[in-house]
Amino acid sequence: MPRPFPEALLSAWEQGRAEPSPIGRSLALLGATASDPASVPLADLSIGQRDALLLQLHEEVFGDFFWALAPCEGCQERVEFSFRGSELRSSEPVQCSDKQRVSWERYEVEFRMPTSRDLLMVSERKDTAEQRAQLLERIVLSAEQGGEAIAAEDLPEEVVSAMEETMQSADARAEVNLRLRCQSCGHEWSALFDVGSFLWKKVDAWALRLLQEVHALARAYGWSERDIICMTPWRRHAYLEMLGT
Repeated sequence: MPRPFPEALLSAWEQGRAEPSPIGRSLALLGATASDPASVPLADLSIGQRDALLLQLHEEVFGDFFWALAPCEGCQERVEFSFRGSELRSSEPVQCSDKQRVSWERYEVEFRMPTSRDLLMVSERKDTAEQRAQLLERIVLSAEQGGEAIAAEDLPEEVVSAMEETMQSADARAEVNLRLRCQSCGHEWSALFDVGSFLWKKVDAWALRLLQEVHALARAYGWSERDIICMTPWRRHAYLEMLGT
């Protein structure tokens, strides 16, 4: 994925602002900055595939270094942590078309990996249990008990748990957990890292800062938004320094 032009990234930000969900904002970022149309629609990629592209986009725009703060679960002190994006690329994300199988006692289940489209559909349900049941119904391709076909809703909890474990093993990128330690109280815990939400916050701050620069330069020199956005950051900052902004 080549470095997206500022105009493309700004357009992605504008589309994302209209999206009510974090998933929609992530897809907006990828859709507006993709150089080539994907062979599979972005919404139909596995979560690991999608997040691998988001990670790549972060590296192309902001670099490989990640820095953030998280509240300590023990004392609520803010904990600073950082890592490299390359540390998260331990395995190739599984494709949604790769079927998975689970066997437990007399149960046999074949299913596919969840996609952003699945998560968007189930997010319309308010109840967590209903979301889980609907997601299961969408991803189960076939289920049998002792050779007899059964509905996804009739699968016991043990089988569903085995499916979740298989998903995590097959597509480790779909759920990234970071080990954190508080220097103040010594508490250690695991925190979920959502690359889509993390990237969106950075793009949102970048876009608002860029528009402030456009406003200042357009007001001072009468230049068009496009001309200002297409300048290199160094040239824009040089003009802003001359204005004392």
